[in-house]
Amino acid sequence: MVQTFNPDHVMLSQTATGEEITNAGFTQEFLSQLLTQSLALQLGTNVPMTSRMQRMSGAGELSNAYFVGEGEKIGTAKVESQDYILEARKLAVILPVTEEFLTYTWSRYFQEVVPVVVDKFAKELDGQIFLGTGGGGTNVFGNNIVQAATDAGNIVSGDLDFNNLIELEATTATDPTDLVGHRSLNVGLRGVVDGAGQYVFDRSTRTIDGLPYHDLKLSQGVQYDAGLIAGDFKNGIRYGVPNGNQLRIKLSDEATLSKVQNTNPDSGDVHLFEQDMLATRFIFEVAVAIPNNESFALLQPAVGV
Repeated sequence: MVQTFNPDHVMLSQTATGEEITNAGFTQEFLSQLLTQSLALQLGTNVPMTSRMQRMSGAGELSNAYFVGEGEKIGTAKVESQDYILEARKLAVILPVTEEFLTYTWSRYFQEVVPVVVDKFAKELDGQIFLGTGGGGTNVFGNNIVQAATDAGNIVSGDLDFNNLIELEATTATDPTDLVGHRSLNVGLRGVVDGAGQYVFDRSTRTIDGLPYHDLKLSQGVQYDAGLIAGDFKNGIRYGVPNGNQLRIKLSDEATLSKVQNTNPDSGDVHLFEQDMLATRFIFEVAVAIPNNESFALLQPAVGV
């Protein structure tokens, strides 16, 4: 390994296994793509973070104005806010490195794999934030949108029709900014008509009753059974990346990839050292919080699943 890491000149074959790679350009490109792929990050609001864990004061909203009589003391509006905690969690993925990549520079290799890494990270993040589950099956952020709507009692039960859609939009504490579903709902959504017999799902603009509609994309094996979600996402999701946090990449030949299985004539887990293979591990830290459960509502059951 050369003393100063230059991804344009250093090849993977020149990198010692077990050495961690960080590069500001890699982090910037990765984060830029992640923000366009993760639905939760697109719809939520970014919060600057100076540390891996910090308590935040919710913006809340002012109390109502009121009439006062002549000569009466005028009160000051109060801010009703909810504190919340942003705590960064590690998100990781391991990709096998085949022999042809060893002759690539790190820059060329990164450009090849960053779309795959971003896709896997975005789907895992969205599964956690919306449903509380991802490929690992655990709820790492402590709350999720479906749970928030359930805890708030913001559940509309019934078929996917216009009346229930209007009720769903009116159930959140503030006007919803977006609707979120899944491709399994789309057939049912296309059949919803208003009182005048007009379809409410405009497929050309991807809007439902004038609100932007989004399909949630999930990791392989994650089941969507949440129904249709309405939310004030800008106020309902807060996320942050700690200052100085970088995408960390480590090349190794000593791991066993238990989730990757050999094909015949071999069988079982992939043992990198035994099979003269390498793998790269990518780690990034991100924090997500849902400050106000009342920001979300859910129409159940899902139709078309």
